[in-house]
Amino acid sequence: MSKANSAIALATLGLALFACSTAANATLVQTIRTVAFNYPGGSQQQYSAMCDPGEKVSGGGYQINSGYSIFIFANAPVVAPNGTHGWTLRFTGIPSGSPTIGGTVYAICLKEQ
Repeated sequence: MSKANSAIALATLGLALFACSTAANATLVQTIRTVAFNYPGGSQQQYSAMCDPGEKVSGGGYQINSGYSIFIFANAPVVAPNGTHGWTLRFTGIPSGSPTIGGTVYAICLKEQ
């Protein structure tokens, strides 16, 4: 291998190691985003807690604070068409006309800094 090729190989290796050390030194910041809901029941509803731009969803869930039974259709991560990440809950109250169902949807969002 010539000196020129050796220098190029070393420079390439140095850039690769720099990129790895930069990524390894990055800090992940976790933020919990929420959306509260209250609805009278009987029809299908969907609520989504969305991460801010640049954040990625790493988990999520929901909590029911008041009301009776619900039927869950979806409790899952979501990526909107614009690339925004979040967590969604889609459900209906059982039976129709049940008291107001209240709760919160949570999205656990991460951002590299």
